[in-house]
Amino acid sequence: MDAQRHTGGFALAVLGGALAMITLPACAAAGADDFTSAPGYVAVDVDTTAWDDYYTAERFPGQGGSVFMPDADLVAPVRAMLLMEYREGALPHARYRVTYDMLSDDTDPDATVSEVEVTRINLGPAFREQALEGVPVEHQAPLEAFGVGPHVSWRFQMAPIQGMTAHVVAAGRRELSDAQVAALDCLGAPCAQLDSAEGPAGNWEEREAPAAGADYRALTVEGPDPAYVVDQLLSVMLGEDGPQSTGPAGSDQPPRITLVVSVNAGGQDVMTTGLGRNSVVHDDAIGTVWVRSAQHADMPAEISELQVPRQR
Repeated sequence: MDAQRHTGGFALAVLGGALAMITLPACAAAGADDFTSAPGYVAVDVDTTAWDDYYTAERFPGQGGSVFMPDADLVAPVRAMLLMEYREGALPHARYRVTYDMLSDDTDPDATVSEVEVTRINLGPAFREQALEGVPVEHQAPLEAFGVGPHVSWRFQMAPIQGMTAHVVAAGRRELSDAQVAALDCLGAPCAQLDSAEGPAGNWEEREAPAAGADYRALTVEGPDPAYVVDQLLSVMLGEDGPQSTGPAGSDQPPRITLVVSVNAGGQDVMTTGLGRNSVVHDDAIGTVWVRSAQHADMPAEISELQVPRQR
């Protein structure tokens, strides 16, 4: 990577963020602590993070062709996934539960902020236990071969600022115990189990897999980046509804979007699956939209959608 270009681009992004801080939506300034510093979460100072290892040619292969940063156009949940994995490192066997709301300001309905929670469950120990069942101890692979790392949850509050669709206003991090993870639901299945939920029964219809929304590394020979699965699910389930906010900040309603991505959770195949639910649909006839996906290694994804009629 050209170091001078990288430094210049990063400086531009920092300057843009600094100049825009005074124009942050009121709900972002007022509500960041409530969301990102909820009980158990420790504030993360993203402004002092060294980003040299984030903006790499490996993660963003086409960067350098624009004055904007390569993730400037990413929607909040996708950028949050990339940032979380940058800070935590990747795991070969994991489940991600992502919730997403885009909230409006009471005094300015056009000003919006996004609240994203990304919880990653390390399935390595459970996968190892299943894979090595009946294998003599002397032939068992070490735990490190299946991925070592804590169960972790990140919360991001993001807002559009100076060309960045999802600038991080505030962030918080929390580690979860096995007992806490065991109590988590991932759209109808326990988050800690290897089997993934498949969504409700119904007339699921096939959909074309969307291309990556921005220039980040979406696929490897091992499979899709979990952020790309989130990108695909959102593209299918939201469509033209994407820019519309859930409502005013501070509302007590459940998250609009819940997504679950499972990476190599069970079986011998290299498989990544996704399941998403949109519970706030701006349509008189549709109450809930579900989307699910499955992808073997770097093969094209199979995606389908279920539209549940609105209850009258």
